[in-house]
Order: sequence, then structure tokens, then C-alpha cells
Amino acid sequence: MSHPTIVLLHGLFGFSRIIYWDYFNGVQDLYEQRGFRVITPRVPPASGIETQAMSLARQLESERGPLHLIGHSMGGLYARHFITHCGGHRKVHSLITLATPHRGSSAADYICRSISLYRLFDGVHELTTGHMKRFNEITPDSAEVRYRSYSSSRPVSELPWSVRDLGRIIQEAEGANDVQVSVTSAIWGEHVRTLHADHFEVIGQNFWLNPFQQRLKFDHLALYHEIGEWIEEHPE
Repeated sequence: MSHPTIVLLHGLFGFSRIIYWDYFNGVQDLYEQRGFRVITPRVPPASGIETQAMSLARQLESERGPLHLIGHSMGGLYARHFITHCGGHRKVHSLITLATPHRGSSAADYICRSISLYRLFDGVHELTTGHMKRFNEITPDSAEVRYRSYSSSRPVSELPWSVRDLGRIIQEAEGANDVQVSVTSAIWGEHVRTLHADHFEVIGQNFWLNPFQQRLKFDHLALYHEIGEWIEEHPE
């Protein structure tokens, strides 16, 4: 019996690996040690969802499946497009999304209304609440695929100070959030639970950078161990 194949999908401005720095910090090693086969595609990091999904489709063209997709942030969105519009439903068994803005983000709304260099990127515009409302209308879930989601949040005082203002903006408009995505936006399919983590901790990256205040650390590898156990129980 072959081991399940896991596909790790990065988010906006993401990457698979830069020298020795993995986007999903330590996760590929964790899964390979457990016997999983791991694929780490790299899609255009700041492009729109359709462009990213088409890039993913080309990279997975020779894969027969069943595949288990794990998408962080925007990774969950182009995974959904791939499944629904690019034939991915024929080879994908499950999609697990982590802090994915399924209903958009008020932070993207704010950036696209402001004078910001980030508004120059298609990917940012496609994370607005208005665009995601239209995306959801034309991108129904596939009956052949299991959809599971994790949301994440921390109190505003525990969010990285460099982007904390975005957390306040989301808090006012949508409630609890991880400084990029609200809990309500991240819920899709079977919602497993809300993680006590910011958006970056979910993939094992630490942007806290506050020497004057400590916060409880988030064990991201325990999360991926849990996901791996579920995949082992539902291989196909």
C-alpha cells in the first residue's frame, strides 16, 4: 500500500523554500519521517487566484492521486479553484485550509482603499471581501472532496506589533482574527477548531519581535502531526 501524498500550498507572497528557510517550517521533514510523500509547489506569489490555480494544475498534472492538499492563507483559495475549475476534484481527496480568507479580509479592503504599494498586486485585490463573495458564488465545493478548516486568532495585544493595526481593523469589522484573517472568514467545510496563534505562527514563522513582552508559544508541529494523523485515518 502506497503512503498518502500531501501537497503543501503557500499563501500570498509565499514560497516553497529559500535556501534553508521553508515556508512551512519543518513540516516537510515531519511528514517525510512519518512516511508521507510530500509535494511543495511554488505558484506565482502575488498573482490572482486563477493564475495560481493554473500553475498548480500544471505542476500536479502527472499526479494520479489521491492527493491531500494543505493550504495556508491564499493557498486554500487557489486550491479550491484548482479543485472546482481545473479538474482537481478527480485526484484530490481532501483539502485542509489553515487561516484561509474564504470570505475575504477587511485588511485587504483597507489596503486597496489606501495609498499602499501592496495594492499594486492582483493577489491583494482578490482577497477583498467583495471579490471573495463573487468567487464563492462561482466556486462551489466538490462532492468528491473532503473540506476541513482551521481558523486562528490571538487578542490584539498578542499580535505582532509591526502589523497590529491591521488586526485592529479586522477586529472592528469582523471580530477575532490572527492579524490577517478573521475566524469567521477562515471557517469552511468542517471547521476543526480555532488555533491560539497569529497568521504566521500557523506555519512556524515568528514575527513577534517584542523583547519587552512574552506570549505563550504556539506549537505548530503539533498541529501538523494532528493533521497527519487524520490523513492516515482517511487516506482515500
